[in-house]
Amino acid sequence: MVKRLLVIAVLAVTAGAALLVFRERLSSSGPSAGKGFVQTRGSRFVIDGRPFRFVGANVAVMYRDEDRERMPETIRRAAQAGIRVVRVWASGEGGPNDVRPVADFADWPRTHPFRWAPGQWNEEAFVHLDQVLAEAARNNLRVQVCLANWWRDTGGVTQYLRWAGIQDAADDKYRFGINSERAMLFYTNVDTRRLYREHLERLATRRNTVTGVFYRDDPTIFGWELINEAQAVTSRWDERREWIAEMSTYLKALDPNHLIAPGDWGYRTAAERREWLADHRLPSIDYCDVHIYPRDDLDSFVDSPRALREFIDNRAASTLSIKKPLVLGEFGMGVDGYNGFSQAEWMRAFLEGNLQAGSAGAMFWILTPDPNRGYGVTYAIARDSSVLAEIARVAQMFASLQSADPPDRLTDAGHHLVPRQFVFSRGAGDTATLPQMILREDKSILYRFKPQMAASARFEKIGGGPGYIWGFGVGFLEYVVPAREDRRRVGQIIVRAHIQPVLPSDAKSAAIKTRVTLFVNGADCGSRLIPIEDRREPLIQEWRIDGFFVRLRAMRGLPLTICFAVTPESDWLYGVNISNWPEEYESHDAKPVEVEVRRQ
Repeated sequence: MVKRLLVIAVLAVTAGAALLVFRERLSSSGPSAGKGFVQTRGSRFVIDGRPFRFVGANVAVMYRDEDRERMPETIRRAAQAGIRVVRVWASGEGGPNDVRPVADFADWPRTHPFRWAPGQWNEEAFVHLDQVLAEAARNNLRVQVCLANWWRDTGGVTQYLRWAGIQDAADDKYRFGINSERAMLFYTNVDTRRLYREHLERLATRRNTVTGVFYRDDPTIFGWELINEAQAVTSRWDERREWIAEMSTYLKALDPNHLIAPGDWGYRTAAERREWLADHRLPSIDYCDVHIYPRDDLDSFVDSPRALREFIDNRAASTLSIKKPLVLGEFGMGVDGYNGFSQAEWMRAFLEGNLQAGSAGAMFWILTPDPNRGYGVTYAIARDSSVLAEIARVAQMFASLQSADPPDRLTDAGHHLVPRQFVFSRGAGDTATLPQMILREDKSILYRFKPQMAASARFEKIGGGPGYIWGFGVGFLEYVVPAREDRRRVGQIIVRAHIQPVLPSDAKSAAIKTRVTLFVNGADCGSRLIPIEDRREPLIQEWRIDGFFVRLRAMRGLPLTICFAVTPESDWLYGVNISNWPEEYESHDAKPVEVEVRRQ
């Protein structure tokens, strides 16, 4: 609580200071606020009250010398293809001897950063951005400006942290060269936050050396994106959200004219979806942003154009639930295509999928003069002519459907709560699902199941092996107590299970729990909040059920479905893992799943 109060206090001070700066400079401002600027109205963008939907492109114009020289041509070619918004990065921290990329070195030379050191700005980079904005205006394009980078390509958060004296966030031993636990300090460290705010002020209050217009007054700027692909370690999302709230509030005080997106790239799981929505619900955030690279992002399970359309539908439904526009800000596909589908087929699915889902914008990676650039779409040779033709065709469709409403199938907030699920089921009576049945002297019946005897499952991921079965995220595992020929009195049904959460790969066990609800033939029998157990003392969950209709089925000898579920509404969404007992644990012949039918 103390930490949160301090954050609120800092927000108030910094936003207030920024507002004073803005008021002092108001006399030199240009157009009146709102006129000609992109604004939002529910899930739409509007310009002067008219709907605005677009096909957009990331453009290679900022870092490499050849790209910078050919910037006017790249901007012109974008406009000719029907593109209406281009995305550029106004970031770059440190020089050749500072934090470096871990791959694609030629694409990210450290020769034109925006900042060489904390007190040493690179005016030449800012002047080039002035020229990009002026050229975009000449071609009737808007520019989305990204202000920082999680990754090391341009220095990014790990360079900010080095400037703050934290040296170990950039570490080649880790995936992508980043120690995520240490990199999270970017969101909370006093010095990195101050340095980042300085960058915001430098840009928002800059006067363009070509046009003479202050950035905050320039309607050519579509909006600001706080950071590219901001990551957060599982269970530490609040740290990122507080940073987003602080920086967006500060930037709004400096520049109330332009839209702001957080830039936290999207979600793969129901738990991440919940946090992503919370980030975008912030009042200082105007629109939502998602990135997808099917070939690289295997955890999104986008392995076909059809799966890509489903991916887009899910994200569009999420943004409709909070009434904010959606921009698919990056989509990359190489010239060889993927999984039997060509690059043009993937591009068609991406653009048409966004069009049909009601997305406000769809931007691909990356329009470039270089035919050899990874995921590049080049205008310099004929190779990509079919892709460019597809882009131009769908851009015309976006232009003709500016006012189209989103499809009804995506407007039900109770649906689309889970990004993707996998299913398996076994036929009725499959012997692999039949439990051991023990008739006791007291006329009770005990059914004992091995973990892998589940009759069906639906989860975001599913796995298992000898002695265990697991489902990750939201979903259920279901066991079936078979029918009996006899009828008998039943006073109570007891269900016991050895259940554990399924940990995300980046999570610490102490921070994770799962909320498991038991359903018996569809009847809610209550939930249990389950932490990670001490391996020496397994946690056994027990439900005692005396509801009449559940007992009535058991009295008549009808089958009982025993369903262990993590529902989308649960507070903890970390799956179900049912396994055999740990070694050296004395189970007294108990099984990991037992159902006891008692007379009294």
